[in-house]
Amino acid sequence: MARRGLVVLACAFALTSGAALAAEKPKPSPSAEAPAKKDAETISSDPQLTTATFGDWVERCQRVTANGETRRVCEVALTVTASGQSQPLAELAIGRTKKTDPLRLTLVLPVNVSFPSTPKIQVEGDDPLDFAWRQCVPAGCFADTAFSGDSQRAWREAKTAKVESKAAGGQGFSFNVSLRGLPQALDALAREP
Repeated sequence: MARRGLVVLACAFALTSGAALAAEKPKPSPSAEAPAKKDAETISSDPQLTTATFGDWVERCQRVTANGETRRVCEVALTVTASGQSQPLAELAIGRTKKTDPLRLTLVLPVNVSFPSTPKIQVEGDDPLDFAWRQCVPAGCFADTAFSGDSQRAWREAKTAKVESKAAGGQGFSFNVSLRGLPQALDALAREP
């Protein structure tokens, strides 16, 4: 009963705050104030974002500018969905920020995970990869690990990998992910400048 009262109070606060915000005079956006500046920007002939599909894996590259330097940042990724569901169950991504950096494997799971826990991914013929949680945001919980040359070789030869973790209630869960197309996606990633 007390919880229901809190929900009602929270809704009432949101409604009154929304009315107060609507009564304020909107400020013009920076793009509305300076359309000539936006039109004068130079548009590069290089695409901002590219994707290429290799079996079940996708290579995504994006042009980013940091500290006055523009470069392409690429990764190969797999989105895992459960049969009959539209929301992703997980996402795996392999990439690096700079060409000189080692490859990292990132796992994104829904926010319903248990702490402390260590998610793992196992492929046949290789030791399981243990991940370290980095952060949880509304979109999901992020964990990553190094993706060494030995792991890359094992993953290239395997057909599936098995993800294991724990839900917030403490019960374990696992699911298989496809590695179909991963060798070709990793080859494409290696060719990126």
